[in-house]
Amino acid sequence: MNALHPPFTIHRIFHPTDFSQDSQVAFAHALKLALVFRAELTIMHVDPAVSPEGFEDFPRIRPTLAQWGLLPESSSKGDVTKLGIRIRKVRALASDAKQAIIHHLTASPTDLMVLATHQHEGFARWVHHALAEPVSREMQVKTLFVPSHVEGFVSRETGQTSLQRLLLPISIQPPSQPAIDAASALISELSAPPVTLTLVHAGKEPDVNALELPQKADWSWNQLFGKGDPVEWILAAGAEFDVDLIVMATKAQDSLLDMLRGSTTERVLRGARCPLLAIPAKLI
Repeated sequence: MNALHPPFTIHRIFHPTDFSQDSQVAFAHALKLALVFRAELTIMHVDPAVSPEGFEDFPRIRPTLAQWGLLPESSSKGDVTKLGIRIRKVRALASDAKQAIIHHLTASPTDLMVLATHQHEGFARWVHHALAEPVSREMQVKTLFVPSHVEGFVSRETGQTSLQRLLLPISIQPPSQPAIDAASALISELSAPPVTLTLVHAGKEPDVNALELPQKADWSWNQLFGKGDPVEWILAAGAEFDVDLIVMATKAQDSLLDMLRGSTTERVLRGARCPLLAIPAKLI
């Protein structure tokens, strides 16, 4: 891994949720990543319209872990801790999700945020417009976006992962090495070989020789070179190779959720058929 960049580590995961059915896939990804990285998982209930009764029962962590075969049916909270993870549940104190999330992340920074998204709207209804700029630009949070209509790379039913095909858009600015490092770290923890990583060059080409591409048994690196709209190339490659995850770095003016500007990342997210891991340039 490039010594100029810090390793991709996850000690704290933050998952805002409205507990809707559409958010369950994202929850499964957040919980699985917490298990794999032995991280603290904070789940924030951000829908003020839902009453606090039964808040501690949702999402159903112990039943989910039991369904995955990791806990007995009659488990306790202490049994969850024995798995190496810590679960925190908090309710949004502010009247809107944006302010609640910003307040929480300011007081308790996270290594990774996991968000459910609705692609026909751009994003889940409780982050519909104004969460984009504060979170992506001010907070600079690495974010895993999980579209609500896809299964993703973590099975809700079994907890098993399927992360064999990854797509990495490559650019000069922002630098792409952190995306490569993140992808390598994830598949090292989550994947069983063989693994295929496809680099998509759309636009001015960086010096591939300057990138560190980990060479491991049963890891294959492919490269595609395209002209024209980079979003079209990224989405076309994702569909052609049926990828499980897109990993891309994002520059400051290319905010993760900037619906008004129609940024590259947001346009890719709208059309993606799989989760997308975005790494803000400030972290690079």
